[in-house]
Amino acid sequence: MDPLKAADPTELGGIDLRGRLGRGGMGTVYFGVTPDGDQVAVKMIREDHVDKSGVLGRFDREVLAIGMVQGPRVANLITASEPEDSPPWFATEYVRGLTLAEYVSEYGPLPADLTAALGVGLTEALGEIHQAGILHRDLKPSNILLGRDGPKVIDFGLAAMLADPGDLTRSSETIGTPVCMAPEQVHSAKDLTVAADVYALGAVLLFASAAHYPYERPTVPAILAAIADPATPPDLSGVPTALTKPIADMLTYAPAARATLSEATAELIKVLADAGSADAGDALRRLADLTYVERACDPPPADPPRSRRPRMPENPHVPEALVQQVADNLRRDYNRVAPF
Repeated sequence: MDPLKAADPTELGGIDLRGRLGRGGMGTVYFGVTPDGDQVAVKMIREDHVDKSGVLGRFDREVLAIGMVQGPRVANLITASEPEDSPPWFATEYVRGLTLAEYVSEYGPLPADLTAALGVGLTEALGEIHQAGILHRDLKPSNILLGRDGPKVIDFGLAAMLADPGDLTRSSETIGTPVCMAPEQVHSAKDLTVAADVYALGAVLLFASAAHYPYERPTVPAILAAIADPATPPDLSGVPTALTKPIADMLTYAPAARATLSEATAELIKVLADAGSADAGDALRRLADLTYVERACDPPPADPPRSRRPRMPENPHVPEALVQQVADNLRRDYNRVAPF
């Protein structure tokens, strides 16, 4: 955490802002403490982006997506700005710990059993996300936190509705992080299915176990070309033997031939069983014990201790047009069902 700068707010919606966690192209993320003592990460749009409709649309979509998902493997939404607030912001639970990218960079790849446990936790997270009707579209090591209670998925900035994955996306636009992107995602962000998130999971587990991605090339265009070429197989070098098949099944080129989320879970649980871990819950607790790292630069604990509020008390502000579009998508899908 870095200190607040002179131009930074010190309070948002009653949340006491205590430092900066990061800054990106769209906004700034702060560490804050709510009046109830909840530690939160507060994301606020940059002032110079407030009048850009594309940025606001993406921001509103992110708030909507996080608000629709809840579960132990996702950083839950706590609260969000009111419609009249400018610039808009939202707050999610603050998760202590390294990202998977940071952990592998500092400590090296995980052994097979811990990678399998990580995979089980992430299939649980993706199950929560997909059950809410959402595609994450940007699962990657830097969006996975290795918290005290195990892995949690963050950052829904590129999420989309399963009913319309092209929502707010231009047809020619490529959405995602190249090294974790599925072949069909390279061609278009439209018409994606949950199989794209499964592919990204395979790329994440490959990185976790071997410290590299399926396709690594000198330039982004070269990476995308390799991913899109069905004749170029992913690089599985360094992957423990027990994980080779499960990861390869997630990285299958054709979405229809790729492992489903339930199939991936079953394969990973088998890896755990073969390694002597009969209970996936125990394996996840062991993963948390061995990978949770507190850093000297972490924010201090909140005072009073954090309360256990499962999710935000009120609905976030999202534009009526976007909510109506989700409703129209659901109504359209319902009408497709043949009558008895």
